[in-house]
Amino acid sequence: MHSFNRFFLLGSIIFSFLAPLYTIYTETNSITEDNTPIFFEAIDTGSIEYVPTEIITETTINYANILLAVYLLVSLILLIRFSRNLYKILSKIHQNNKIIHDNAILVLVEDKILPHTFWNYIFINKKQYELNEIEDELFTHELTHATQKHTLDILILELFQIIFWINPLFIFLKKAIQINHEFLADENVITQHNNTQEYQYLLLNKAAWKNEYYLASNLNYLVTKKRLKMMTTTSSPTKILLKKLAIAPLLVAFTFLFAQRIEAQEEKEIKEEAIETIVEVVPFQKMDLSDLEMYKNYYYKNLTIQRKDKNGKIIIKKYSELNEEEKKRLVPPPPLKFDKKVPTKNQFEALKDGKKYAVWIDGKVVKNEVLKKYKAIDFARYSNSHVYKNARSKRFPQENQAHLETTAFFNAQNKKRVEKFMDYLKDEYNIIEIEEKKEERELEEIKEQPKKRKYNLPSSNGSKQSTNANFKLIDKVQKDPKFNKSWFITIDGQKYYYTFDKNERIARYYKNGKFVNLDIVKEYNKKHKIFESLKAEGKHYIHKSNSEKEVIDREFSDLGGMYFRMSRADKNKVTRPENPFRPYIRLMKNNVVFYKLRKDLTEEDKLLFPPPPAPMNASEEEKQKAKIEFENWKRRTGNTLNKIPPAPKKAKKKRKQKVDQNNVAKSLKVKDTIPVKKKQPKITLENVDKLKEKSFIKALENLTEEEKKKNREKVTYYLNGKVIQQKDINKIKPNSIKSTHINREKDGSKSVRIITKL
Repeated sequence: MHSFNRFFLLGSIIFSFLAPLYTIYTETNSITEDNTPIFFEAIDTGSIEYVPTEIITETTINYANILLAVYLLVSLILLIRFSRNLYKILSKIHQNNKIIHDNAILVLVEDKILPHTFWNYIFINKKQYELNEIEDELFTHELTHATQKHTLDILILELFQIIFWINPLFIFLKKAIQINHEFLADENVITQHNNTQEYQYLLLNKAAWKNEYYLASNLNYLVTKKRLKMMTTTSSPTKILLKKLAIAPLLVAFTFLFAQRIEAQEEKEIKEEAIETIVEVVPFQKMDLSDLEMYKNYYYKNLTIQRKDKNGKIIIKKYSELNEEEKKRLVPPPPLKFDKKVPTKNQFEALKDGKKYAVWIDGKVVKNEVLKKYKAIDFARYSNSHVYKNARSKRFPQENQAHLETTAFFNAQNKKRVEKFMDYLKDEYNIIEIEEKKEERELEEIKEQPKKRKYNLPSSNGSKQSTNANFKLIDKVQKDPKFNKSWFITIDGQKYYYTFDKNERIARYYKNGKFVNLDIVKEYNKKHKIFESLKAEGKHYIHKSNSEKEVIDREFSDLGGMYFRMSRADKNKVTRPENPFRPYIRLMKNNVVFYKLRKDLTEEDKLLFPPPPAPMNASEEEKQKAKIEFENWKRRTGNTLNKIPPAPKKAKKKRKQKVDQNNVAKSLKVKDTIPVKKKQPKITLENVDKLKEKSFIKALENLTEEEKKKNREKVTYYLNGKVIQQKDINKIKPNSIKSTHINREKDGSKSVRIITKL
């Protein structure tokens, strides 16, 4: 039983460290998310004056570091004591004579001590050994310590106690292990010599002897009534077995008690029905990197906030550790790129007064007289701040401090700030470049160039670009219909245009009009990693700012273009991009976009789903039906647009609505003639191609009764997809007709399809 106790005591130490590493996953109810749209009032920050200021944090005593230093100091003292005791024992071994005895080594010392054991060394008095005064029971006792390696247990406990000295349980645990060692040695002595009473008297006689070796196993360690009584106690095998079996449920109980618990929600696959993409209608805003959460992380990266909790304890937090409410209370960071603010003539003249103004130019203090060498337009930025009396100094007694920046310095500072931020993005997010409306900058540059200059940008047609583009293409691309100006992806800030071969089911990529061989899987995975990091940064996509959404949407668009033009083999190597607003559904009402989870949709919300478009091979009737349903959806939901409107064009004079006579003429291919009147020609449906200027309705009115009867025999009339009688045609106003189509069916009959304006 004592052998079992030895391993149980040591195992309990190891178990105490391993149990917390075990993880128990507990299921919890799904968390209901609050999907109420949040609207923020837009604030015009254009007039806000940003003055670079240094963030000052109050310096307080960090008690946590002091406690840690004290803890480490005590551990260091205990380590020194342990090393000193170990050194003393090793010195005794090297300085004294040694004799091999059975499985141990006797170290003969001059000190008058009882036998002690360290590892397989037994320390005994030299004189007693030579006079043969050491009892056999003592040799047996110490040999048990040596052969069973009891010193190893002591060393392990000492090391744990050095590190975890603050835990008092190690003190009691060490005593329990040492007394158990003595039980083991006593048990072996009694088994071999079979003289319990004499051995007990021997221990009592030796109890007063001193012990000089701290790490050694001692014969007279805790010679108590319990130790003497243990020598005569015999336990039944059944009782011992039951005690051992009781350990199993205890281990399980303690494992569950000290294990780490993680609440895991049930993972449910969310299947979204295919719905038509709704384009969010928002006013156009130029993307500003200052709006990104990444910029705030960059600006506040060295910020620390100290505050006291309810218990008076000082809490230190970094920006990344703040919650959303705490972040909102911070002063907004200045823009990444400052706008120009040229001083007025009056402001500039006032700065020359040295009694009122202290002046800095490009960050350096100058005398006011220096301003005589400049003009107001020489400076790109001007700021002025009032200085209160208690903040003025002998060097700067003025009540105002003005800062001026020349154009060169202003541009250099803006560039420097952007470069530092880009370096941060590269290190933290693996983003090489973010384009701030690069297309807009290109258009501005192109507008300034001569009109005849051509630019190497591919287009979808062979003639001119749209009026919004304001530039022309090179001749090579103009003649190549395979390029489309909107078919491109952005990699490392560079545009790669692509073409798609439907037969080969593969995309080819071009840069500056030249074919490039891209490792599309590698580029896709790199872009997908950036896309996921942007989604995971800060709030969910639906709560991000418009500028952040634009960046994410651009990446998602690139990923979609790359994925759906990959070969099947390449698709198996990558992860399909997931719409950033998932698991929410995007809805629009009265041109306002909002998001909801599918489980939270009401019957009213479901009516906001747009009707499906007509299939590619749909008939005219099906297309017209789909169009009517879409118009009904717009009236029902209050949505007036289904896409972002194009740039406004010059108003053109409305032309008179005419029937599509060419289509009528081409559709009806017959050789029948039409009788003609002298004053007013009359026509039949067979030769309606002669109709030049008169409407279809007018022509029908001029037919004779015989001609009308002939036309009615094998003609079916349709109005907006519904069959009507020929007599009902007269009720249609000519100005309401959008188009007319006449077809000859396989059986020789004809059909007239009339579509009116909505």
